[in-house]
Amino acid sequence: SNISDKVRDILESNIIIDTLSHGPILWTDEMINASNEMLALDINPFKIVQDLVFEFAKMVASDDNYFAKYVDAWNKSGVNCVSWTIGPIHEKPYSLEGVIHNLAYMTYMLDNRSDFFQKVLKADDIEKAVKEGKKAIILNFQDMQHIGNDIDQVDLFYMMGFRIHQLTYNTKNAVGTGCTARRDKGLSEFGRSVVERINQLGGIVDVSHCGLQTSRDAIEHSKDPIIASHSFSRDFYEHDRGKTDDILQSIAEKGGYIGILAVPGFLTSKAQPTIEDWLDHVDYVVKLVGIDYVGIGTDYFGYSLPDRVAEKIDEMMLQLGFREEHRAFFTLKLEGYENYLKFPALIEGLVNRGYSDQEIKKIVGQNFLKVFRKIVG
Repeated sequence: SNISDKVRDILESNIIIDTLSHGPILWTDEMINASNEMLALDINPFKIVQDLVFEFAKMVASDDNYFAKYVDAWNKSGVNCVSWTIGPIHEKPYSLEGVIHNLAYMTYMLDNRSDFFQKVLKADDIEKAVKEGKKAIILNFQDMQHIGNDIDQVDLFYMMGFRIHQLTYNTKNAVGTGCTARRDKGLSEFGRSVVERINQLGGIVDVSHCGLQTSRDAIEHSKDPIIASHSFSRDFYEHDRGKTDDILQSIAEKGGYIGILAVPGFLTSKAQPTIEDWLDHVDYVVKLVGIDYVGIGTDYFGYSLPDRVAEKIDEMMLQLGFREEHRAFFTLKLEGYENYLKFPALIEGLVNRGYSDQEIKKIVGQNFLKVFRKIVG
């Protein structure tokens, strides 16, 4: 209600796409109490999150009062389309079991609320969803660990509706090396065949968490443009999760897309990061590669956890390949964007930085939609 008319007009007249997010998640008192009880029993926090999200999905699907509040939260965010990661919300993140678990709860929500959700298989599905007042959901992977060494699994999951395939998470898998691994040997032979198979199917190759050499190899080896759905420049701010400027320029030269993330500890070393820090990153990458290749991929994952669970997960980030210096803390919030309902504040920041309506239209969705249509159809 406190957003400016200008921002409201932008939200209402454009397709707003967040290229890495699960949208809002509302924790009820019952859910928070249940999580506290599980913490008291010393249950693995990743298992607690797995159980919480299961409960969330059931409530979205079958509790009309909860669902009404959920719809309201989505509408306040202004976001029309998100790319939702399948696999991490599990006691064994990114494992095949994690993928099956997350795909089950996602399918349950999509099937039971088909009046509100639109699963995206083609670019037209995004535009159709916006016209019908629905939220468009693109399914993505942030790791290819679940396929093991079986190339045909890529086809299988494409058939299930996955359209964005990040090759590695932080550590090494059979495809290549992630960004926090100590030594990056680039794409493996198997990794090359995975990139080729994704290309053949009309899927998108994503290198957001890939190591620098693996990223370069993927750009070179992919016949289609590739994306970094949630990233930033590590030449602007030194951090393993970022991409060097030469890689960002190569992505743009190939006609790809770079979504600027809003993870507080990845943007700056300041004790309290703000939206201004995010905007500084947007400005830098826009100047570097041009307005036509930049978008928003907040990486709003986990930052919506109940506080005490977030504290416990912070202690366990090593399991995901993060180290202390990476500041991958779920308890650290971006001032001005503490929860997903405040997404319009990011748009307001772009307005205040002097971006034109046409430039904002590109950043908030058109740049990504163009690449998605070109590759996926």
